[in-house]
Amino acid sequence: MNELRRDPVSGRWSIIIHDELQTDKLLVNVRKRRTSGKQHEPSCPFCKGNEHLTPEPIHVENLNGNPEDWHVRVIPDKYPVLRVEGDLNNRGHGMYDILNGIGAHEIVVETPHHSTHLADFADDHLARVFSVYQNRIRDLKSDLRFRYVMVYKNYGEATGPAVGHSYSYVIATPVTPPRVKQELINAAEHFRMKERCLFCDILQQEISDGARVVEETEHFLAYIPFASRAPLETWIMPKRHETFFERSDNVAELASLFKRTVRGIQQLLYDPNYVMVIHTGPNTSFGHRRGYWKTLEQDYHWHIEIIPQLRGFTSFELVSGIRANFLPPEKGAALLRQEAATAGRS
Repeated sequence: MNELRRDPVSGRWSIIIHDELQTDKLLVNVRKRRTSGKQHEPSCPFCKGNEHLTPEPIHVENLNGNPEDWHVRVIPDKYPVLRVEGDLNNRGHGMYDILNGIGAHEIVVETPHHSTHLADFADDHLARVFSVYQNRIRDLKSDLRFRYVMVYKNYGEATGPAVGHSYSYVIATPVTPPRVKQELINAAEHFRMKERCLFCDILQQEISDGARVVEETEHFLAYIPFASRAPLETWIMPKRHETFFERSDNVAELASLFKRTVRGIQQLLYDPNYVMVIHTGPNTSFGHRRGYWKTLEQDYHWHIEIIPQLRGFTSFELVSGIRANFLPPEKGAALLRQEAATAGRS
């Protein structure tokens, strides 16, 4: 029988479909991505040699101090949804609240090479990308106008001249995004009731059960959530309690685990579109002024979510807010473990 499962972190429900025919149909839907294979695309603004096509960089990672030999660049988005310049001007319009569109909208160009994607990076290069994420979060949190800084990536969803180039976004907002705010509220409530971290409890449960574990390393656990929204949705979380991603000192190990996880998903689902998002603790410099999140460093636990995007929403999902997942997480985790074992033998 199909099941409704509740995710304790977000509070949302998912329908887990137990139907072998639907699962088999999903896994044989071969959809190989077409890429040019070129290491340089003359029209791509993110390729090495085309730096003049982008705004001046905010941050550059290069070798031996040579700005032309860069590995990772951070640039402002040409068409930002939020801008750094200006004041918030918190005001009302009758019963409605308005803020100016203040924030930050940055692009992390993850590599100078076209058609080389995140799961193809060398481990040390991917670790460098994660270190850049940390740098940008720390820097943006020094601005007290910003309540939250989010890092995310849409793989396979790019449009415009940069199609085929690997990049991600860093966005700072003057409000806490609703999805994150709900996590913070649920985590604080769990701590208030049990005096334990919700995420640490989940880690202990997943390690104890083992059925949804994808891979466990010295400092991290990769697992498929009990109420996962999509086939092979995978979370990576530090096993030690840590509130802030930007303070983690194990990015090399994290990068290696992340790459193996994404490669497994790509092999099983034939290189699907996916969204990657890093959920870290909010800007405590802002929150302390208002008395927010008093137990934050005891109750919140940073994590990475990798969510494959295999199809659009059905009408039921849109009107109900309940996602239907045709690949039970226990079976998905078993498939990823099998894929990892096969890759290890090859």
